[in-house]
Amino acid sequence: MTPELPLPPINGLRLQVGHLAQELAVRHEVCVLGYRWPEQEADGAGAFELRSLAAPSRALPVRALDWLGAAVQNQPAAVGPFTGHAEHEVARLVSERRFDVAHVTSPVMARLKHSLGSVPSILAALDAWHLNLLASAAIGPRITRPLRRLEARRARRFESRALGWYERVVMVTAEDAAAVHKLNPSLPLEVIPNGVDASRFAPAAVPLAERGHIVFTGALAYPPNVAAAHFLALRILPRVRRKVADAHLTIVGRSPCRTVRALASPGVVDVVADVPEVRPWLQRAEVYACPMISGTGIKNKLLEALACGSPAVATALSCQGMSVRSEEQLLIADGEERFAEAVVRLMDDPALRARLAASARKYVLQDHNWPEVARSYERIYSEVIDAATG
Repeated sequence: MTPELPLPPINGLRLQVGHLAQELAVRHEVCVLGYRWPEQEADGAGAFELRSLAAPSRALPVRALDWLGAAVQNQPAAVGPFTGHAEHEVARLVSERRFDVAHVTSPVMARLKHSLGSVPSILAALDAWHLNLLASAAIGPRITRPLRRLEARRARRFESRALGWYERVVMVTAEDAAAVHKLNPSLPLEVIPNGVDASRFAPAAVPLAERGHIVFTGALAYPPNVAAAHFLALRILPRVRRKVADAHLTIVGRSPCRTVRALASPGVVDVVADVPEVRPWLQRAEVYACPMISGTGIKNKLLEALACGSPAVATALSCQGMSVRSEEQLLIADGEERFAEAVVRLMDDPALRARLAASARKYVLQDHNWPEVARSYERIYSEVIDAATG
């Protein structure tokens, strides 16, 4: 069960659900139930059964009622819309068919546990929801910050209670697991990182990297990515250009907000919106920059860049959920001066770029492949099924 069907895999949640379901379907019968949003594809996924629900309304009057209901029930405003309609469909499915285990994605759907009857279940919370909301409140539009902080407080209370309804709770990083452990030390937590499609995200057959080309990718309306784009374009890039005059930045991603579009500057910063495929941009990067300064969870964009063999510089926060080391798979640098110095160093050292790129690709193949991720989930499924059957 998922808040968004994995069609197409344009964000981290859809990517995770889609790839995991594909891998599990090799050995199991898999049914994915989720909400279909207006922009999503109409056809199915092929390898697994796909059952869709009409997405919750985004109309302002409806959202106002959602907030009112959240206040009455003292829960995050997203919980009601994402579980209300799904509860009836889940209960119907469970009554008509036999399921060995239920896999619920995201805390916004945690209330579905009450519709699952005796079916053993896990919750793939993935990241610490309350911390994600706090990060958005800190850097999002000023007018939305009070509501985001209120939603974060409600999410904190909800997570501490609702995650405990499940036999297992899966996070993608140890840092996110530690954050929710503080809320409720009794939570049955597991850490399983995401994978990456290394056959799709692969180095180009012939080198395509352009001199001085820095690339950053991401969903460009998501507040932590917006903050990273501003940090890179306004604080880091000018320092790089003092040493490498022809250094230029391309920011590539979906639905760039107004402030990201405003970063564009001819010959210096390009903002490229809604491309069908980010891989060519990764392959053209002399340096891939991931300067995240806020946010939670694993950074799929960095995994994709490493899989493409893009020499990378990243902040320590960007590397959460990865067992990478600076000077081995990439360069890790915090602060604008040190980050800029690392970018310049990579630009000036072809041998270093080649060594890091090869090591990064090897690391991704070993530690972030979807078959291994699926086997980790299968282990958890078996454990909760065995516990339920005695």
